[in-house]
Amino acid sequence: MVMIDYRGHAYTPEEFERQFNPRANVTDSDAVQAERKRLSAEARTRIDGVLGVPYGDSDRQVLDVFAPDRATAPGGGPRSAPTFVYFHGGYWRGGHARDGSFIAEPFVKAGASVFLPTYDLCPDVTVGQIVEQARRAIAWVHANAQGYGGDPDRLYLAGHSAGAHLVAMALADDWADDPAAGGAVAGACLISGIYDIDPVRSISVNDLIRVTQADVEPLSPLRPPPRHPIPMIVAAGGDESEEWKRQSQLYADVARSAGCTVAEIEVPDTHHWSILLPMREAGHPITRALMRMMGLV
Repeated sequence: MVMIDYRGHAYTPEEFERQFNPRANVTDSDAVQAERKRLSAEARTRIDGVLGVPYGDSDRQVLDVFAPDRATAPGGGPRSAPTFVYFHGGYWRGGHARDGSFIAEPFVKAGASVFLPTYDLCPDVTVGQIVEQARRAIAWVHANAQGYGGDPDRLYLAGHSAGAHLVAMALADDWADDPAAGGAVAGACLISGIYDIDPVRSISVNDLIRVTQADVEPLSPLRPPPRHPIPMIVAAGGDESEEWKRQSQLYADVARSAGCTVAEIEVPDTHHWSILLPMREAGHPITRALMRMMGLV
């Protein structure tokens, strides 16, 4: 039988698929995604948002923006809110920011200005092009955050799954053409991410993603580490596959080696899809840690 070797472990193709394709590792992903949509629709009835703000040229290069109440800071003057940018997942081939409104709600209510970018998807574009779109979205937020009550010099990036990969790639970028935006990132939260894209070449999703051996080095943030020693949260679900959890452990080690202060969180009794649902609650361990990082609690 042909085996696939990965970082000291050998797997059958079927087991390798289960390790690196989260959809193959659970039975309720569709139900969880439907619940995300429902929760997000409800959240948008409770928080004010501006939906579909363009940051790029294509129809999907848009952001949903949720601004906090325009309260005044102690002593008078406008309050400048921490700016939270959250990238959705979907293995670079699915998903939409609109389904993450429920994540925005507790942060908006706590006083953050929240931006949820959407981006183009494989196979219409490459992973490398999506990385560039994520970078463009961050630069747009840095340039425009103040108009939505946010502090452009306090950007906090977060993402789930492929979104976590996009955040990690942004942290590794040298931002040579926009150093102010890159230097404004004050912290990051990476949830259930994939940081070595080499395994993607050997699983079924690559029929759409189409990454090649030439993509592995430049597009795997286990290789280029974060450029700045920022505080960071690296999280995963306790019920995710062992290799998927190991991705988070490997990235946490890389980030620490670059001088980042890393808090690792494993949320028990959650898998790749369900880990996000309780984030609508301020007491969720990831939400609470992020709020503490932002100075909201």
